[in-house]
Amino acid sequence: MRAICRSNCGSAIPMTERYWGETEKTDYSPLSIGDEYFIYALLFVSERVDFLVGVPGQFPFWVPSSLFELVDDEIPVGWKFCATQFHSDYKVLFESFKVKCIVGYSLLVREYQHYVGVVERDPVELERFMFENCPEIVE
Repeated sequence: MRAICRSNCGSAIPMTERYWGETEKTDYSPLSIGDEYFIYALLFVSERVDFLVGVPGQFPFWVPSSLFELVDDEIPVGWKFCATQFHSDYKVLFESFKVKCIVGYSLLVREYQHYVGVVERDPVELERFMFENCPEIVE
């Protein structure tokens, strides 16, 4: 999946989709307007979908899909699904943040430690992310 960034500020996120403290001034400046990004996973929270994107030279991070326009909506082969409220490890995401489900590469949706490590930028889990998603970069 790929998408083009159409905005990198909170004002582009509809008020009805601001769940995690976003404001008009929330800055997503690692994103460049007009640039294309790979989407490594989807996170469904209440009425919103977030994309896990990778920015060159940056760690992957979750971004509201309302900042993008999809240019390739094909679900990658091998992606998996996790309904958070029914999975013991991921249930905390549903209970604490109303994350309904995650769809993405296998490691992300089957190993909660990896999910947390990507979010918290743990070096070991980021290496695993790179190996899983960008093997040509990892030696």
